[in-house]
Amino acid sequence: METDDKKREFILSYLETQPNQVNLKVVRQLIEFSKNNNYAAPDILYELMLMDQTHEKILTATFDLDFVDGVKLFNNKADRWLTDRGQKYLQSLKLQESQSIHSNLDPVNAGDTDTAYDGYLTQLIACKDKMQTEADKVTLQEFTIDLRHLLTDSKKLEEGALNKFQPFIERNWRDLSTPMTPILVELSRRFLFAMAYDA
Repeated sequence: METDDKKREFILSYLETQPNQVNLKVVRQLIEFSKNNNYAAPDILYELMLMDQTHEKILTATFDLDFVDGVKLFNNKADRWLTDRGQKYLQSLKLQESQSIHSNLDPVNAGDTDTAYDGYLTQLIACKDKMQTEADKVTLQEFTIDLRHLLTDSKKLEEGALNKFQPFIERNWRDLSTPMTPILVELSRRFLFAMAYDA
């Protein structure tokens, strides 16, 4: 999956969790959370502008970017961020990444593995209703995206790859442990048995 596609999946996945809040406050929160994934504010704003109502029509809002005067957002009286076209685009990004999960695995079991991990990731994101705060809901979304990237090998599996989520996981372990367990077992298997080490 291309870097720009990953960035767009991150942006759209976040915005999808923010219905009835088509405003600059959400954009500021998005930029804050994007720092955890090493995306700079100008890059996020540029992608938002490209996907807006005036350009690719993936988003309902329109952005006017001026790096001197700031950002203007025209929400066009929308109650959600993604247009129908945007919803389909986000699903295609998720499908594209999900298909790459099994492209690196044994072709005989690829379909089963893909379905299983998609199911666990879906169960994991469904836990957002159990989250106590808006920040935890967003962190869950970000955590799920990172897990998907680790499963597709588009993010390097290394010691401490998920360190930034430790307080969140400890706080919410009871709700998250069931869908997370098979994913963590698979990542552990890869880390302990499948990685090549220099002797």
